[in-house]
Amino acid sequence: MSGAFDQLFTGLTSGTDVVVRGQSAYATGAATQEQPRPIDQDLVADIQQVPGVAAAEGGVTGFALILDADGVPIQPGGAPTLGSSVGGDDGLAGALGFREGRAPADPDEVAIDAGSAEKAGYEVGDSVDIVFQDGRDTFTVVGIVGFGKTDSLAGATLAGFDLPTAQQLLGKVGVVDEIDARAADGTSPAQLRDDIAAVLPDDVEARTGQQVADENSAAVRDGTAVFSQVLLIFAAVSVLVGSFVIWNTFSVLVAQRRREVALLRAVGASRRQVLTGIMVEAGLIGLVSAGVGLLAGVGLAVGIRSLLKLIGIEVPTTSAVIEPRTIVAALPVGVVVTMVAAFVPAWTASRMAPIEALRDAAPTSAGIGTRRRIGGWLLLAAGLAGLAACAVVGSQPVLTALATLTAFAGLVTAGPSLAEGMARLADHGRPGGGWRMAARNIARAPRRAAATALALTIGLTVVCAVAVTASSMKASVADSVTGGNRSDFALQPAGAGLGISPTAADLVRGLDDIDTVEELRYTSALVQGGSRTVVGVDPDGLDQVVDLGVRDGTPAAFTPGTMLMRAEATEVLGVEVGDPVRLTFPETGEHTVTLAGTFTNDTILETDYLIPLADFEDNVTSRLDGAVLLTIRDGASSAAVERSLTQALAEYPNVTISDPAELTADAQASVDQLSGSSPRCSCSLSSSRCSAS
Repeated sequence: MSGAFDQLFTGLTSGTDVVVRGQSAYATGAATQEQPRPIDQDLVADIQQVPGVAAAEGGVTGFALILDADGVPIQPGGAPTLGSSVGGDDGLAGALGFREGRAPADPDEVAIDAGSAEKAGYEVGDSVDIVFQDGRDTFTVVGIVGFGKTDSLAGATLAGFDLPTAQQLLGKVGVVDEIDARAADGTSPAQLRDDIAAVLPDDVEARTGQQVADENSAAVRDGTAVFSQVLLIFAAVSVLVGSFVIWNTFSVLVAQRRREVALLRAVGASRRQVLTGIMVEAGLIGLVSAGVGLLAGVGLAVGIRSLLKLIGIEVPTTSAVIEPRTIVAALPVGVVVTMVAAFVPAWTASRMAPIEALRDAAPTSAGIGTRRRIGGWLLLAAGLAGLAACAVVGSQPVLTALATLTAFAGLVTAGPSLAEGMARLADHGRPGGGWRMAARNIARAPRRAAATALALTIGLTVVCAVAVTASSMKASVADSVTGGNRSDFALQPAGAGLGISPTAADLVRGLDDIDTVEELRYTSALVQGGSRTVVGVDPDGLDQVVDLGVRDGTPAAFTPGTMLMRAEATEVLGVEVGDPVRLTFPETGEHTVTLAGTFTNDTILETDYLIPLADFEDNVTSRLDGAVLLTIRDGASSAAVERSLTQALAEYPNVTISDPAELTADAQASVDQLSGSSPRCSCSLSSSRCSAS
């Protein structure tokens, strides 16, 4: 996936030597969805005059949601829905090319990505409806664009317009988001970057096309880091479980080949030779198995990408990337784990006496040492006592983890004696022959039985951990939705969309039975130097839709130039009501606001930091609402109001209408999908914070 994105971003910037854009106040990485701060369009002419510039043109990007013929949003997997300027200098287009038709030239013309055209069945000449930040309009498709061999930008949809039309539709008249420049022959990208930087204002920066491609690739890697970490965790669990299975397997093999090993010892084989022979055998088995696993892993990787595409998450098409480090890591892990797990059975075999070759029955395995018995039960008791104490006290993650590890160590150590005890219980408690045979078999080799059971124990532990985590998340989601909520309805972007048009909120305000309309807008910013999610709200209607549980300060003090903060966050940051707080936005830099109050409720807003909507609009370009909370007038029928909302928002099919019960159910359904127990897909109010990656 990383290799595919590398190819995609390199292709997109292949025709651009220098990119000029507004300078971010800090490195935002992949965790934000901030639009670049627009820059004056007149700067394009200044850059065109710089020596060494062969061509330069500005471009804009924004929110544009393409609808299919039935008015349903085309939004695969919640990927970004982009509107952009296209056309202009062919040399600056990079991998973007027209598969069919031409570039749009008139205000009623649009070019769409090949992926969207295929999904909706659009062809050149068809009419298409598109929803923008400020409304909905109809256009004629005059072009189908692709990105090299890829049909879309990593699953994102694209509606392209000529620059003046894009500026008008995206609310960026007279400004551009970035300026792309191509170097003349004999001028290097680095030299051109430095020459252009010399004529730029302080809040505008110049980067080479390759630097921009590398930054985008790094942002995607950051975004997929969690995915990689989850896979590595399960890989570690697999290795741990596998080691017990291998240990048990070699124990059985050694027991079955007891006479063979004894004969080798009888004809003169030394203990070292027996040990070496079994370890070499284990190494060869590990090498072959690791090789098979490596090939299966490559096939699984291809299958995962196909699975992602089926559920609507598209990645650029490329061949599977097999890094040398993958081979270097996979083969030694397979060999080393196999040999380490096989060492104890091999050591036992090397201690086998030659006389064993003359016996018809296998001897009973060696007993369990007293120190192991006592130590194992002490560890197990200490771990269980620690877990019980943590359950009573609550909220002790470090001690819980320590107690769990202690209990697990005790289970491993005391496993054979525990198996032996269970065997005795089964032998005396059940008269049936099957139970008695199984019990006596365990009693003959309690260590081997314990190793087998431990592998199953670890597997069940993982299942229980996932189940408990999912249940806890669902309970937390329910508390988040119901905690302090006073709203009757919530408007949300469908799927994992980046937001909904603020004109939708304006339409709702005009309905007779609607009392309060509270818009929520999400962004990322630095609070006292730490990256946080900050929500812009209207102070006037806030207490009508949520009960924040104000602890210090008063809601009346929440005015422009101030902020509200969760009480726990103030303790971490060391601030109190009335103190100045440093708030840094990527687009406008650092500002100082006053802490007007603290709140305690774990509210539906899902944030620790609130600022007035007026301050949000002064510092963030995007006007999209992450959610809109509504209350209805006393005596109004909820069913009637919902019908009115549906009719009023008919032109905005990407807006979903939910009551608190539906919000809870949808948010919990997304947890179920994460744990693999439900095919449904939905997001809570925090969906507006999902990153583009």
